[in-house]
Amino acid sequence: RQFARGERGTLRIGMECHPCYQWLLKIVSPYLAAWPTVEVDVKQKFQFGGVGALFGYDIDLLVTPDPFFRPGLVYEPVFDYEQVLVVSGRHRLAQALPDSRQAMPHVLPDQLADEILLTYPVETERLDIYNQFLIPAGVHPRRHKIIENTDIMLQMVASGRGVTALPRWLVEEYAQKMDIVPLRLGPDGIAKQIHLGYREGDAEVDYLRGFVAMAREGDPLSCQRTAENLT
Repeated sequence: RQFARGERGTLRIGMECHPCYQWLLKIVSPYLAAWPTVEVDVKQKFQFGGVGALFGYDIDLLVTPDPFFRPGLVYEPVFDYEQVLVVSGRHRLAQALPDSRQAMPHVLPDQLADEILLTYPVETERLDIYNQFLIPAGVHPRRHKIIENTDIMLQMVASGRGVTALPRWLVEEYAQKMDIVPLRLGPDGIAKQIHLGYREGDAEVDYLRGFVAMAREGDPLSCQRTAENLT
């Protein structure tokens, strides 16, 4: 009866977003406490086909900042964030920051032409800093280097070994223990959303809806309260 009602089962989550893993951890902990009969399995394969995995029933939920809409799939935006450039506190761009009481600083594409750009192992056309910032301006960094681990990437940035682009919320967390600075990409910035995608036929599965509702709350304590109301 519990399986039939969606009260018991396994929620298989696929990740198409490297930094989203840090965000996911804040949701999973209160979710597990609120849904003790549901198992959670996270597939952190960053270059697998998320849409194919959903249709193939390899995963039940896809975490992605770039939804690929197809008939039979539903995507729900659950978290807004800004993609920013990350530089060392000793970087020339950080040193040129105006007083904190002035307008939020931003960088222009040509200011990255002589930089080493560090990114996750994702196709260039799927990287926001390329397709929404550099390529439209006809600019390429001096060198593009692939780093798989967020901690190593930001250690290299803090050491002045390159720059990268990450969500502002993640950078602000790491900035408490590293000498890194977030800078807006262009005067208007790059606005993004984390989406949760699932099969249309699973829309009424209670524990899946519970996860989506908790993800919208964002804050772990709010997630806990939402889950208690749902269950």
